[in-house]
Amino acid sequence: MRKYLYIVILFYQNVLATSPISDLDVYIYPEYYYSGVMVELNGKLEESTLPLALEMVVPATTDSVFLVSGIANDESEVLPVTINHKESDSWVRLDLDKTQFRIFIFYVPFDTSITRKFNYTLQVTVPLNDFHIFIQEPLVAQDFTLVQESTVNKDQHGITFHQIHVTELPSMSAKTIPISYTNHTTQTTMVLLQQLLSERSQGKSEEAQSKQVVPQRHRLPLWEPFAVLGILSILVGIIFYN
Repeated sequence: MRKYLYIVILFYQNVLATSPISDLDVYIYPEYYYSGVMVELNGKLEESTLPLALEMVVPATTDSVFLVSGIANDESEVLPVTINHKESDSWVRLDLDKTQFRIFIFYVPFDTSITRKFNYTLQVTVPLNDFHIFIQEPLVAQDFTLVQESTVNKDQHGITFHQIHVTELPSMSAKTIPISYTNHTTQTTMVLLQQLLSERSQGKSEEAQSKQVVPQRHRLPLWEPFAVLGILSILVGIIFYN
């Protein structure tokens, strides 16, 4: 009985544990600017937890992982992270020494078919509390399917984002996001977006030219001839008077 009680206590301690990560957003970009998937984890750490070493699962087909520590700007150092293969999973170790961080994961889960079906699994060695996962729906996608309930929003370019709110994820627990759609064009969102922006810009330019007012040169306003005639009449009257 005591054994089971001890297991239950450990379970609830793990579930209710405070996360060292105070703010976390996970972004999943399928076929955004290359024919693969980019995942960005953008987070903030409690200063009292620094330095923090944690490990997280990455997809088996991951080809590169990068860490940006501190405030992201043009001078930020982008550090490549070593991928360690353990049995059926791949892991990365992250040594965080600043309160802000960004992690980029690149992997290609697609084959040569037009069907895109893949998963992203979030699993970390620290508990996570109250965070969001955003999935960008590719502009080239058809029959986009996301099994989990989400809130749908669009940005200024008309790109759809699916937002999933996760209240808690205990340490070493896995959160898997299955995504599927079809891409008949094999294009990326960036290529199609550039084409759309170019077409819109060209359309606005042509519309502006058609509405442009043609300057009327060598034409005087109506009051100017009468003013000139009035001045001449006055001058002629003065001459005859003298």
